[in-house]
Amino acid sequence: MKAAFTGLLLLLITQASAQDVEAYGVFGGFNFPFTVDQGLQKDQRFYGKFTIRATPVGFSYGYDRVGHGVLFTPNYTQIGQKFIIKNTTGGEVGTRDIQMGYLSVPVALKIHINDMSFFRMSLVAAIAPSVLIAGQETFTINSPSGLTKIRYPKGISVPTDPGYEIVYDGVFVPRLDKHVYVPKSKFNAFQLFGSVGLRSDFDLNDDWSINFDGRANFGIFDTRKSAYLNELKTPDGPTDINGNPGAPDLYGQRREIFLSVSFGLSRIIQIKHAYKPKVTTHAENFRAANAKPPRSTSGVNGGMHKQKGGGKKKKN
Repeated sequence: MKAAFTGLLLLLITQASAQDVEAYGVFGGFNFPFTVDQGLQKDQRFYGKFTIRATPVGFSYGYDRVGHGVLFTPNYTQIGQKFIIKNTTGGEVGTRDIQMGYLSVPVALKIHINDMSFFRMSLVAAIAPSVLIAGQETFTINSPSGLTKIRYPKGISVPTDPGYEIVYDGVFVPRLDKHVYVPKSKFNAFQLFGSVGLRSDFDLNDDWSINFDGRANFGIFDTRKSAYLNELKTPDGPTDINGNPGAPDLYGQRREIFLSVSFGLSRIIQIKHAYKPKVTTHAENFRAANAKPPRSTSGVNGGMHKQKGGGKKKKN
């Protein structure tokens, strides 16, 4: 009981004397998206392709105390994987491009692995409400011969546009250049992402720090509207290769997963509590009177501060 009380007392003293670090900045980076779709996995026309999407710009605001902190990183996030289209002989003849752009506002909790005076490493867990800004799926068929033969699965509608022709072992498809197959109107306007990862903050000096952030992100909901999913469940569109009502795709649940990597620059604001060294002897009293507060984010050693204008204004 005494040990527990002593530990609690030390924790309270640490929090009371610790330095808080506040920072805001900008960042950019890129994502590695994976579209996990059970329907596309069953469709032999499509094979996943390694894809990189940019996160052009984002803004960050963070507040750190000893041991933990919070972080807000609103940004524009681009996700969605590309798929290779193969013909009846296995040749690559085009791509299916799934694209989504979200205005995302991740809110993260940081648990510090360390609290060095110039370097902080943190575990990060976040939730990110996101609004769809742009979204579509496009087909590109670039076969040199102009027409290519693709094997359509049963239940998939064969387009009635000019250039499509059903033959005994597949469907002839004309050349296409980013033909919109699924428009934005078929996508949900809202998405919620959860993420976990690591973040590091390296202080260049008292005013600026550079940041690295890496996370694994998971979409909570299917990105497509329920009305569109019902179209896939109950085919009643143009006919398939057997003359039966078809659907745009094979039905299956879809989730978006992406690995995000970002680099940023932040302006530091430092809020320092009173520096009160412990004094027990006359010698220690003399040394403490002439000691300068060390630069540290540790609750035991106090914290760094800068003063301008005679010490009346604290620079963070």
